[in-house]
Amino acid sequence: MPPLLSAFLQTQRYKAVASYFRGDVLDLGCGPAQIVAWLQPGQRYVGVEVHAGIMDWLVKNRPGHEFHQRDLDTDKLSLGRQFDTILMIAVIEHLKKPDNILSQIPQHLRLGGKLLITTPSPLGDKIHKIGARLGLFSMEAVEGHEAIFTYNTLQMRLQQNGLGIVHYQSFLAGGNQLFVCRPLGTTAMS
Repeated sequence: MPPLLSAFLQTQRYKAVASYFRGDVLDLGCGPAQIVAWLQPGQRYVGVEVHAGIMDWLVKNRPGHEFHQRDLDTDKLSLGRQFDTILMIAVIEHLKKPDNILSQIPQHLRLGGKLLITTPSPLGDKIHKIGARLGLFSMEAVEGHEAIFTYNTLQMRLQQNGLGIVHYQSFLAGGNQLFVCRPLGTTAMS
């Protein structure tokens, strides 16, 4: 049986980003690509996932969408096109070398495009750890956290990679964070 509240957390993350994504969507660390249920008609979706088993499932169960197997810590995206929205939903905290992918994002965003990142706050990480021990959240997800970001630490990391924050909000009672980002020099919201 899956942890009791993991699906709830995932749905809340999708709700947090849904009003911000437009046009062609690139989903980095897409997992089972459940975000496709939140797309509007006509939106094109490309998912990137590292795990071969999940890739096999995606190809069989998500027809009409495009998927690529890449390790976000080490690989080049090399997708040959740009996107209106790039998603990193509950992904960045699992990366050992987030600069690898963050440095590639500006060249993969169309003019006016946005990068949407959700990540737990330090408080949310503590709650997640306690909840995982109680069987409420995924222990595997908690154990896979490489870094927990504050607003300031993620802002610095983004700026080092040519990205700026244009909107920030916390959600789930401060346990999660949403960062809406654009390449530096294009920080006005449209």
